[in-house]
Order: sequence, then structure tokens, then C-alpha cells
Amino acid sequence: MIVQLFHERNESALSELSRKYGRHFVAIAERILCNHEDAKDCVNDAYLKTWDSIPPARPNVLKAFVGKIVKCVAVSMLRMSTAGKRGGGEFDLVLDELGECVGGGNVEGDFENKQIIAEINKFLWRCGEFSRRVFVLRYWHCESVSEIAKRFGTTENKVSVSLHRTRQKLKEHLAKEGYDL
Repeated sequence: MIVQLFHERNESALSELSRKYGRHFVAIAERILCNHEDAKDCVNDAYLKTWDSIPPARPNVLKAFVGKIVKCVAVSMLRMSTAGKRGGGEFDLVLDELGECVGGGNVEGDFENKQIIAEINKFLWRCGEFSRRVFVLRYWHCESVSEIAKRFGTTENKVSVSLHRTRQKLKEHLAKEGYDL
């Protein structure tokens, strides 16, 4: 329905998008930028990019489509604001953790490689549901270990162990598939 509003160039598409998913998008941006006001600005910029993208795009999952735009805008804002320095937020921790199995110090560059993304997706679909969901919440949505534990009603230790084991298995999988990262 919201996608159709975008295709009709109906400005209520933006307010409907914000009403339905706005808090989710702000949370993604805030985890990366560590600043609520910057996160809100980021989401507004992402809404403009979404408006410019639909049409011609016709996303199957609007939340994921816009979530990706929000994440890209937030990372760009972070890069501009830190100019080569680490920002110090949850996003930096996520990059450090993933750096263990995907690309050493250049995780961001490696993630632009579609082959690696496809291989990670293939790996994740072979994981159990809990491990897969925890991995995605941590490394796509940049949620903290404590947020994930609360979401699943489990301990932070269980989440941390699951993430560690999944990263190790991912590293082994990528090595087996010929990725020398």
C-alpha cells in the first residue's frame, strides 16, 4: 500500500512510512551515529532518497529497502563527521566483531562485494533460526547484545556465545569457499 502511494507520487507515502516504521529507522541510525538528533536528520535524508528511488524501484519489502538506505546514509554521515577517526558507537563494535571473519580491517569495503554478501546469506540460511536472527539483529540492525538478549528473553552470555560461534563458523565457511579474508 505505501509503495503504491510512492508510485502515485502521493506525499502521504512519507507520513505513512514514518508512522509505520519511523522508530525502527531512527533506532538503526542512532546505533550508528550515537546521536538522536543526527539520527532523525539521517532518517529524513533517507526518506528523500526513498522518494527519489520509488519509482522506478518497486521493493518487495519496504522496511528492508528503506532500512538499507537509512544505514547507508548513517554510515556516510558517520564517515563525514569522524573524518577517518572511529566514532565510538555500536557500529564500531559491530565492524570490529565482523572484522574477525570478514576482511580484517576493511569490513565496509568487503561488504560492497556482492559475492561475499551472497555467500554470507547462503551461510545464514543454513544456520538455526536463533543464530540467524541474532546475527542479523547484531550485524545488520546494529543492536547491542543486551537489546538482543532482552528481545529473546535470554541472557547476554547466550547471545554473545551464539554470535561468537556463528562468526567462527562463518569464517570457516568463507575460507572453505575460497575467500582469503
